[in-house]
Amino acid sequence: MSKNMDTFDYTAEEETPITKEEKQDFLAINESDILKALKGEDGHTEETKEIKCSFRNAIFTFRIRALSEREYDSCREKCTKYQKNRRLGGMRLPEKTDTVGYHTLLIYTATVKEDKEKLWDNKKLWEAVNAVTGTDMVDILIPTAGKKQSIVEEIERLSGFDEDTEEAYEDTVKN
Repeated sequence: MSKNMDTFDYTAEEETPITKEEKQDFLAINESDILKALKGEDGHTEETKEIKCSFRNAIFTFRIRALSEREYDSCREKCTKYQKNRRLGGMRLPEKTDTVGYHTLLIYTATVKEDKEKLWDNKKLWEAVNAVTGTDMVDILIPTAGKKQSIVEEIERLSGFDEDTEEAYEDTVKN
């Protein structure tokens, strides 16, 4: 009997149960990979992206890095105002999030340490414009919403939030 390309013989493949030894070998291989990654022995360097900005005809650059989930959550918490709800036994519920402050804090947090010290946390720059914090400097040197949004999008891309991942997640949820 000839087989059509669209058909598949399910009886041809038999699943062989994994033996205890094979399972231990598999776990040992993964364990060593994980240990190498934790110790930084894989040679992986954190990806950064250089951002170029202009402020009153002055050009400056800084590098951003990916943020962890905890860093994102911390930024969101700091920029969200909460109010106690008496009906729910005094439970704190989010009332309003300061989006401008959130974007500023994401940029500040994602800036590579060396660049943060030279640019956002530079006391000479603070004195020149009466800034009090590094986030004040982010707001002063990157005043436009569009530029901030594009930097936040780059941070999200570095942190693993890209369109392909989002589309794949949406397709999974739909199905």
